[in-house]
Amino acid sequence: MAGLEVVVRPVVFPNIRPSPAQSQAPAGDPSKDIAVIKGSNGRHIDLPFSWTISSSTSRPKEVKRRYDVARVYQKDDDGNVNQDNFVDIEVANRMWYDDGGIETRYSYTKVKDDPENGIEIRKTNQIRKNPVL
Repeated sequence: MAGLEVVVRPVVFPNIRPSPAQSQAPAGDPSKDIAVIKGSNGRHIDLPFSWTISSSTSRPKEVKRRYDVARVYQKDDDGNVNQDNFVDIEVANRMWYDDGGIETRYSYTKVKDDPENGIEIRKTNQIRKNPVL
């Protein structure tokens, strides 16, 4: 019996990749078709644009305050005022601040006597100066 012999050979195709471009020297004037960027007097070129950000904060100091002393009584859910349970509070109605030699004054609404809601004014227009200054 005659033997069959199988031979597998790779198929070689022609080179299908493009060849790299050949570099050629410029013909004629070597500075032709070349962009040249120059500045005047040997300085670099600047764009006429600038950006500046500035910020400052100040912490004004309280010089003095005018306040009223009010007594607030406990009021239960039924609307009854309990005279035995109360808190005394100082309610500022004007404050003076010093911000680097500039004096600023702030005024606030004064507290009003309201016995129905359990508020009683005990002292008015008390002045307290800042002890640190």
